[in-house]
Amino acid sequence: MRQFKERGVRNVKMDDISAIIGISKRTLYEIYENKEELLLEGLKFVQEQKTRELREFLSAKERNEIEVMVKFVKMQMEDLNETNPLFYVEIRRYKSVVNFMVDYHERKRQNKMEFLRKGVEHGYFVDGLNYDIVHDMGNAIINHVMETKLYERFPIQEIFHNYVSVLMRGYCTDKGIAELKKLF
Repeated sequence: MRQFKERGVRNVKMDDISAIIGISKRTLYEIYENKEELLLEGLKFVQEQKTRELREFLSAKERNEIEVMVKFVKMQMEDLNETNPLFYVEIRRYKSVVNFMVDYHERKRQNKMEFLRKGVEHGYFVDGLNYDIVHDMGNAIINHVMETKLYERFPIQEIFHNYVSVLMRGYCTDKGIAELKKLF
């Protein structure tokens, strides 16, 4: 996955992968029928790692919603620092990967809505917003960034930072913003 993220999916050949992990190309093809299957398994593994890291962060001590949100943003920023935007463009060419990502994000949507509801209860997030709409608007923005290749004009990390900063401040109450200021 590191090679895919750094160089782009197309620029990493199965020969490269077999050499990196120290197995023959034939053995690699016995395990994974093609690069798409390998990429899909890699993405699943990465998503599981991120989920595990966030759960460990949550279980270490009781955290408020702002702390969790900041941790998630920092994790995303670290990932973006290690990822060539070409990776995000190229994974859209693999149907099974796109289907996995859509399904993964849809499954996580319920968790996200519950998280936001708790943040409203605890006074960190604005009550009365339709967070389903906010979520869909966020997806539309991300799609727009990719379709217009905004990442060619600005670093992807800068795009993400600006997008997330505006979004978070938009749905945080004064209490939430005060907590954000302490953590950033």
